[in-house]
Amino acid sequence: MPRFLEKMNTNPAGVVAGCGQWLPYNLRDTDFVRMVEDVHGMLHEVNVKLNALGYDRLEELLDPAGFSGLISRSVVDRLASASKSSSLTPNRYHNGYPDLLPRGMYAGDAVAHGGAGGLEVKASRYESGWQAHGPRSGWFCVVQFELDHNDNVALHDREPTKLRAVLVAELAEQDWSWQPAKEGKIRSGTASVRPSGEAKLRRGAVWIDPEYNVVHQERCLQARLSAITKEALDALVLRVVTTNGPLTAAEAAEATANELEAPVAAVANRTTESLRRMTREERLVKPTRSTFAAVPLL
Repeated sequence: MPRFLEKMNTNPAGVVAGCGQWLPYNLRDTDFVRMVEDVHGMLHEVNVKLNALGYDRLEELLDPAGFSGLISRSVVDRLASASKSSSLTPNRYHNGYPDLLPRGMYAGDAVAHGGAGGLEVKASRYESGWQAHGPRSGWFCVVQFELDHNDNVALHDREPTKLRAVLVAELAEQDWSWQPAKEGKIRSGTASVRPSGEAKLRRGAVWIDPEYNVVHQERCLQARLSAITKEALDALVLRVVTTNGPLTAAEAAEATANELEAPVAAVANRTTESLRRMTREERLVKPTRSTFAAVPLL
């Protein structure tokens, strides 16, 4: 039997503790686990049928955008029906936004561009840079999946597609970057999730494949630190030095890392840059060659 026909198991231990306390629209963590199970089951059943009829696997028949769209639509369908307590229903407008609407908010449960309310679903095989047609504020669900497209491996030996993470968060327009369409190009402009948005989504994890959890935690830390602006870091380092100084660069980095709940190595370089920058700007002084301190009050 081809490797890709094996059915992927869904480990319920991947549910993130406490996520059910903040999920919107009466959704429950169990709804998302059932959704992951159903998507795995759907991909398995479809590929078994395709293989029996002599077709390539679904992942080969669809282009990447089409396959992502299939998973996204499957997630929308399952979330709408997984829980009777959910107040969401699929948006009946073709390519309408958002994908899931509060039940009864719009006539026929259809709207091209909904206002406040609802849940937009994005399925992606990428670990960051998730895209949309425009920067919008609202609730988003990102479903990250792993697709084996290794051309150096025979098709029959490729791994079955597996969902790796389900992330849910409320994003602001500022959590998106915007790249307008280039002149003469057919493709429309593209909005991409900034590190601030990725940090929100990864902190809003609902279910993480336990085998992927280490990578998820690393990505969460990287996104959270990347989202800290130069101005915000300077303010934090200034406060640390003012409160505890004089400090060496290493001591300042350790104190800053403790404030951010991050490894020292992850913030050491940026902390040193901040210290040097604020010294040049005369926001800090160097009482000795190796220490930094707050500017003395006159």
